[in-house]
Amino acid sequence: MVRDTHATRRGFLRSMLATAAAVLGAGERAAAALKAGERPARVTLSDLTGGRIALPDAYRGKILAVHFWASWCAPCFREIDALESLFGQYRERGLIPVSVNVGEPKAVVTESLRNRKVTYPILLDTESATARLYGVAGVPTTFVLDRTGSVAFKVLGEIDHEGLRRILSGML
Repeated sequence: MVRDTHATRRGFLRSMLATAAAVLGAGERAAAALKAGERPARVTLSDLTGGRIALPDAYRGKILAVHFWASWCAPCFREIDALESLFGQYRERGLIPVSVNVGEPKAVVTESLRNRKVTYPILLDTESATARLYGVAGVPTTFVLDRTGSVAFKVLGEIDHEGLRRILSGML
């Protein structure tokens, strides 16, 4: 079977453009990206059980990893798996990861996680408002907040388990 690599690339590019449009919004500009030392504005998001979580306030005094992701993003799932592993390892020392899905309905998010064990909060940003507020321009993007709720690290793109471990263990 011969694959049309141009069609595959076009499909990938359409998907990326759709995500960028969802993150940026029609006619809206993303906020300036949060920088180290800044404190993100308070937002309240729903989790997969319908509960509401206020970020970053709900986790003050903890190290909070805020991971923005989408269901079509393979690197995002590797980071979800790494965060799950690190949560098991560092939970007692104050690590709380949250993965914020950008621009997708709950049914898509739930289905995409069906075969994964995730014990930390998965949050829904169906309108991409939180992603815009954080200045997220693509996924995966991860912000690590210190115990005061200020940005300590920002990771654009994929980071592996060991890279996340180095960042987090230095803060715990």
